[in-house]
Amino acid sequence: MTSRGHEPDRHAFHPARRAVIAGGLVASTLLAGCVKAQSGEGQVTSGPQPGEAAHITVLSQLGDMTALQPVLKRLSGEYTKLHPKTTVTIQFETFDELNKTVPSMLASGSGPDVIDYDANESTIGSLAKASHVIKLDSYAEKYGWDTKLTSSTVSRLTYNGHLYGVGRSSEGVGLFYNADLFKRYGIAPPATYAALMSAAAQLKAKGLIAFAFGNKDQWPSSHFIGAALHSMVPVSTIQSIETLAGNGEWTDPAVVSAISTAVSWVKAGYVTPNFNGVSYEQAKGLFYAGKAGMFIATTSVVPDLQRNMPDVNVQFLPFPMREANSKQQMEGGLGGAWAITRSCKAPAVAADWINFVHFSPEAQSAWLAAGVLPTTVMRTPPDNLSTLVRESLAATQAVQADGRIGYWSGYSSSPLVRDAWASGAQLVLTGQESPEAFAKSLQSALAQAR
Repeated sequence: MTSRGHEPDRHAFHPARRAVIAGGLVASTLLAGCVKAQSGEGQVTSGPQPGEAAHITVLSQLGDMTALQPVLKRLSGEYTKLHPKTTVTIQFETFDELNKTVPSMLASGSGPDVIDYDANESTIGSLAKASHVIKLDSYAEKYGWDTKLTSSTVSRLTYNGHLYGVGRSSEGVGLFYNADLFKRYGIAPPATYAALMSAAAQLKAKGLIAFAFGNKDQWPSSHFIGAALHSMVPVSTIQSIETLAGNGEWTDPAVVSAISTAVSWVKAGYVTPNFNGVSYEQAKGLFYAGKAGMFIATTSVVPDLQRNMPDVNVQFLPFPMREANSKQQMEGGLGGAWAITRSCKAPAVAADWINFVHFSPEAQSAWLAAGVLPTTVMRTPPDNLSTLVRESLAATQAVQADGRIGYWSGYSSSPLVRDAWASGAQLVLTGQESPEAFAKSLQSALAQAR
């Protein structure tokens, strides 16, 4: 779930501007492990082959991540230099725009050849269920994707035993804090929950915002409340709630308690005033300007922080566990994934392009230098990484390796749950709805999806 904000120009594919209808878009059961051999569709011999004349169109969700757009453009340009008979058109959209337009666009038989889409059961899983994207098993075998990618990445993009996406970035929700600001006021780093709450109180006493938070876009509440959930509720319980095949319930007392904890931060005055009217980009701006000491966000924000705060000592920590002796967990998963649409006339070329812009040595180096965490196995990171990239990479890889990476809270299982979260979170955080009522609305949506 990448960060979202300003919307780019939209010309290339003319997608329909209508909301996604959630009913009927229930994803297949998510299955971990090796993918099955496929037949019929998406074969490596279908259509034009790499190097032959072809044109592919790409829809990327980097519309609000301007720091990363030049990376993709440059890598795509290097690919077409190697294959001069191939042309590639890239359109950048925001996460919100893709969620609204992609399912209906692909259902109509129009749209791009390659999409960079959200990698959840509610998103790519729904497209796979509806046969809007093709199985990638034969390409995974050809290029070795299923061995290059982490097991966590493969499992989250495998439905009914088939691989449908190539994870573009690993992400985890953590705590970014302005270490210069903390040092100036003598505030200890928020490495434990007790230290975090103490830091929040001290920042508020200094007239600063403790947590930069804007929920006008609705989805940021997923990270805000999700941080509390993953600091208090075992990942096994979260997984049983955030997957359609699971039997967990949002009304679990531990989940309700975690929601109440997030609400308590608001009641204590630790967040941006009138946060439901503040956009995510505006909240980031408060952190950039030193008006807020901390920012709960995904590691996808690292490129923006490096670009906008080059002279500030920004540090990253996993959001601390509520109980100090608990093993560290993180909300997170994948920031996006490449998928090939059913309407693509040159799937072999599209797969080869994906392989180059994601797995080539040039790509691996370029993405990591820009602050994008890899979905491939990386046992020895390069020495020249910035401190912020190194901290976020180490934290995310640690929880991935130990199976303690969770899900995007309220966004992973079904569009029905996602819609219930978007409307309900704004109410619960302002005290207009109780945590119990919010949990019941989420559970009702999940039961309907299941």
